[in-house]
Order: sequence, then C-alpha cells, then structure tokens
Amino acid sequence: MREIEIPFGNVPERRAGLAVQLGFTLFGVLLMFLSYADGHLAAMFVGPLVAIGGLIGGGVWRRKARLRRLVVEPQGLRWEEKNASWAVPWYELSGVALSYDDKPKPSLWLHLRPNDPGTFGATYRSIPMTAFGWRVQLPDATGGDMLDLGLKRHAPQIYGGFVPHFDGGLGASL
Repeated sequence: MREIEIPFGNVPERRAGLAVQLGFTLFGVLLMFLSYADGHLAAMFVGPLVAIGGLIGGGVWRRKARLRRLVVEPQGLRWEEKNASWAVPWYELSGVALSYDDKPKPSLWLHLRPNDPGTFGATYRSIPMTAFGWRVQLPDATGGDMLDLGLKRHAPQIYGGFVPHFDGGLGASL
C-alpha cells in the first residue's frame, strides 16, 4: 500500500503576504523620509510604526501560509514542516481521530492517543500537547477527506473516525 500525502499551505498566499509586507514597509519608509523633508515630526514617528507593522503583519501572514505536509503511511504518521517535523509509528498509538472546529474559522484537528503518555510526551516533544491531550490543529480543513481515507486504509484498528470537538470540556473520546 502506498502512502497518502496531504499538503497544507499556500504558495500564492505566501506571495501575497510578502507583497503586503514589502508594500507597508516601503510606504512607512517613504512616509518617514517625506515627512522629514517637510519638517513634520508627527509623521516621522508614524512612518516607522507603519513600517514595523508591515513587517510584523506580513511575517505572521506568511508564517500561517507556510508549506507543510502530513503523510499517512503503513509505518505511521509523518508531519513535515521546517524546524518542526515528527513521525509516529502506529504501534505507539492506541487511538487516532479527527474532529472539526467551526469557531472562529473552520479547522481540522488530528487527535492522537498514545499507548504510554509519559514516554510519548518525552519522545515526541515537537507534537503539540493541549490540556486535553495531543491534538494537532491542521492549517485548513481541505485535507479532511484524504486524511480520513488514509487513516482508514493504514490504521483501521486504531482509527476512531470523526469525533466531537470540545473546546472547554474533556476533549474527544477515542
């Protein structure tokens, strides 16, 4: 059986983020120099603020749209991302499930229930842990059907399907 790869991230959105970042930064620098030439001190302080806001806002936008991949394969799950990759074999998990969250924007969550939580937490530090267990918020909900198919194909014995997503409760029961 072949692996199923679900790509996340958006190259055009990253380019748009870079354009916004550069646009605000250049506008802020231009505002600063033009105000200095005219002697407007207030605009001289606003220019760097606009430039810094453009750098920060565009950087956040580009980070949200960075390229990532989730691979479901016969050996286990693999998440590939710059500086945050991990891979978990199926034998270390007693349950896997998916859930949707509609607030404030629809998102897909991957729930992992390890056989031994203590060892799992120490071994896989890059997998995000919430108060309700190991949950990975996927960047968008578009890969839900492919991920569901991949988990049914490669891990039918531990896959729990789609479960309710509880934000303030005990979490999903696998």
